[in-house]
Amino acid sequence: MAKLALRNHSGDLLLQYGCRLTNIDFMNPNDFLALRVPGYAQLSDQERHVIQQFSLMWSAFENSVCNTRATPLALLRIPKRLLEVGKLDMDVFKGPLTYFRQRYYQDGHFTHFFEGLHLEEGSLKNGELVARVISGAEDDALKILGAILLIVYRYRNNLFHGVKWQYGIVGQQENFQQACNVMMAVMDRLPPAH
Repeated sequence: MAKLALRNHSGDLLLQYGCRLTNIDFMNPNDFLALRVPGYAQLSDQERHVIQQFSLMWSAFENSVCNTRATPLALLRIPKRLLEVGKLDMDVFKGPLTYFRQRYYQDGHFTHFFEGLHLEEGSLKNGELVARVISGAEDDALKILGAILLIVYRYRNNLFHGVKWQYGIVGQQENFQQACNVMMAVMDRLPPAH
């Protein structure tokens, strides 16, 4: 049986697979995850970086836009808030919307990626809204942006609750980049919630 070991810059043993963590002051979380979490070692530095960016961006977004209480209902209120301050500009969301439609709906059918959103974890009504928007059956700007935000929320839940780890977070870079673009566009247009 092969043993995996993690050493610091000086060559000191920090971690050996199956042993307790020692010398924790020198442990790099990326190195630890590469040793302990299946699939993480295979991610590129760019993939790891965008996951970290998404995590930080979500935290700032939830604080600034949702007053630390992001729920599907709070997210669905954001488009109306943007409309009220005169900053509901759907042009900035065209890129993410196009990406989500191509990823989740092809040739008149929802893709297997759509099921991976786990929209049933929220309410059925929210899942139906996202399905209508992704399929192109819904053209109301408020509902379209609401559905985009619900997709971003599902990325958040699937990452933070471990669903994305079940397949090694493979193929998620563009998802997280698009989600960050959505959050930055909203934050740029709305005054802080508190």
